Amino acid sequence: MKFGETIKKIRRDKNLTQAQLSEGIMARNHLSQVENNNYFPSYDKFFLLIDRLNVNFEEFLYIQNHQKILFTGKIHSQISQAASLKNNEQLYSLADEANNLYEQTGNISYYHYMLICRALIAYNTDLTINQDIIEFMSPIKDYLFKMENWYLYELKLFNNIIYSLTLEEALLFSRTSLKRLETNKPFLEFQHIKQCIYTNLSTLCLEHGNFQAAKNFSKRAIKEAKKFSLIYEMVCSKLNYAIACIKLGEKGNACEVIEKNMSILEYLELDNLYKHFSIFLKKLEITLDAT
Repeated sequence: MKFGETIKKIRRDKNLTQAQLSEGIMARNHLSQVENNNYFPSYDKFFLLIDRLNVNFEEFLYIQNHQKILFTGKIHSQISQAASLKNNEQLYSLADEANNLYEQTGNISYYHYMLICRALIAYNTDLTINQDIIEFMSPIKDYLFKMENWYLYELKLFNNIIYSLTLEEALLFSRTSLKRLETNKPFLEFQHIKQCIYTNLSTLCLEHGNFQAAKNFSKRAIKEAKKFSLIYEMVCSKLNYAIACIKLGEKGNACEVIEKNMSILEYLELDNLYKHFSIFLKKLEITLDAT
């Protein structure tokens, strides 16, 4: 579907006349030329048009592409899902798919996605950062270091590689990422990434034995998850918070929180994630029966 056809389709679906859509934005006959693909408006006029149609740019592209999600966005969401569920089989498949697409198109995002998949597979084996992971993530770190400013893509990359960074690198990067996120508060996707960054930072701090920082980051993650009703993220963040409290000698009801949220993972049949936290608890020498 061409640009003008998409504008025309949405306008008709919304029961708007050309006069209603064009009023105050452009002459009606100019809109007619747009819809017939004879004229492309300036970007400010274009965004005024889609704003009046009550669709955002991503939705406009989705409609224009015959309601198909652009593949770069699709593969990223699939990787995020596979990573959350610790699904190595799916990660293997996505790594091959991303690598093939990189060879075909030369698009660096596919190269990054392939590296992320391979690093996640290596990490999921025993939850240990090894040399393979560091090598996989090195090109992405170099890419991020060269960026003067980060956009949504760079924020997503950072969120995906946090676990492979040193604590110092992660904290350095986090200052850049969280500052950028604060300037994009109105956008839901940025808000979701902010919560994930806090959760992943808390996990990294647990890995490195910085339990106070882990407690602080997971507390912020819980706050963000509550704000946007992110149930899955809430469970992971509460587990990290309780683990940090136990390691700081602040048990309170931490053991009950861990047992409750592990039961939730088990009830939801999130077997890989349940196994992940079971291994993590053992790694940090937390035995609930003995506490």
